[in-house]
Amino acid sequence: MKKNRTWMTEIFGEKKPVIGLVHIRALPGTACYQKGQGLPEVAARARRDYDNLVKGGIDSVIFCNEFDKPYSKCVGPHIVASMTAIINKVLEGNRTVPFGVDVQWDPKAALAIAMATGADYIRGIVCGSFCGDLGLLTPDPEQIMHYRNQIGANHIKILTNLSPEFSVTLDSRPLTLRAQTVTKSSLVDGLCVSGFMAGGEAPFEQLIEVKKAVGDFTVVANTGVKFDNVKKILEIADACCVATCLKVDGNANNPIDVDNVKKMMACAREEKD
Repeated sequence: MKKNRTWMTEIFGEKKPVIGLVHIRALPGTACYQKGQGLPEVAARARRDYDNLVKGGIDSVIFCNEFDKPYSKCVGPHIVASMTAIINKVLEGNRTVPFGVDVQWDPKAALAIAMATGADYIRGIVCGSFCGDLGLLTPDPEQIMHYRNQIGANHIKILTNLSPEFSVTLDSRPLTLRAQTVTKSSLVDGLCVSGFMAGGEAPFEQLIEVKKAVGDFTVVANTGVKFDNVKKILEIADACCVATCLKVDGNANNPIDVDNVKKMMACAREEKD
């Protein structure tokens, strides 16, 4: 399990990274896409959010197709092409922090985009059986890992969600046992612990139990990180993802507020110093 702390150190250094989300606006071919907007405007908005995260001192960024609702379990090539073009445009001469890719709910697409953009990692749902708002979800970790090897992307690390938002697991085993077996059977590089909804705080007891169960294996607090709990969360987790509270007025639909990013990083560094 030591290899997981090693890869975190290689990418992020000794710090426990705070990872900010760039929520890309709805892409062409999805129900919420605004046809009059066009990709240049979508890319410009993503660039503004990215710039504000970096100016605020964020440690890392994940690019996510957050607004492509309802999500697809197998996105079309237009989503891969659009996200790749947008990320490359955002990072053009501007790659200043490590970054990852998340394609809701298609980790193979995320790997393809990560490979094309030079990302360090992906976040997704790689193993397990779940049911929820989008029906049944049963990703095939063998296919995903084979695909990673097939496209020469073994250097791209994979974070998997133990229990994705808006769904429940069909596996009756305790969460801690599932966490332990995933680290041994699925070849993932880190585990994400989430609340029941996007922005919802993961039960702190679960975070403690999972981290204790897997030891040095990477554990990420995936949702519900706020100014007043980030210190407590990073005392346990190896990293955390944050989105909603960084936005203007704390509204998930608004752009990133650089002052909120600065405030979050000040709260996080209080734990690290």
